[in-house]
Amino acid sequence: MEILEIHTALTLIFVLAVALFFLHKFTANPFKKVLQKASQGDADAQYQMGQFFYRGKHTDKDVKQAFNWFNTAAHNGHLKAQVALAGLYNAGVGCEQNFAQCFHWYRTAAQTGDFEARVNLAVCYLKGIGVHPDPAKGFELMKQAADEKSPLAQTLLGNLYEKGIGTTANSQEAVKYYLLAAKQGEPMAKEKLKKMEHK
Repeated sequence: MEILEIHTALTLIFVLAVALFFLHKFTANPFKKVLQKASQGDADAQYQMGQFFYRGKHTDKDVKQAFNWFNTAAHNGHLKAQVALAGLYNAGVGCEQNFAQCFHWYRTAAQTGDFEARVNLAVCYLKGIGVHPDPAKGFELMKQAADEKSPLAQTLLGNLYEKGIGTTANSQEAVKYYLLAAKQGEPMAKEKLKKMEHK
């Protein structure tokens, strides 16, 4: 009788362990749930699907699928998807390289107030990516992002002041913005300050 009870208990434990394993596997991989939401038009889920395919997380890496999902989410007004899509167009990843589309999506996201998009849009104007080069406009956009406390923008703005790109060269302003960025832990700004000390 005892052997039968032990056998039953062990069988029950085994069945529970298997059930928990499959439950964990199902809940640990949200792919199907996110795909369902994305297919119903949820822009956040569409962006997440783009991330899954771009990073090879919960599925095989597939940059073309990533591009398609980011594109769909971007057209549905998802800011991060717009920035991601601009980056893919810029690099020609998952699509043909298209600087005009890169500029378009950075500008779209920047107009809604995205920091990263604003910095990248400034770079587009500075380097003429998808638009006629306009260093003064690039400087203006970079300053807006820097004054809103983006450490990357502060570093890049410091560099513009240091080299006199889009503005008059001004080493004091350069140091000011490098210091602001360095206080936020931006490594590039720290490097710039060291180099300026040794000049």
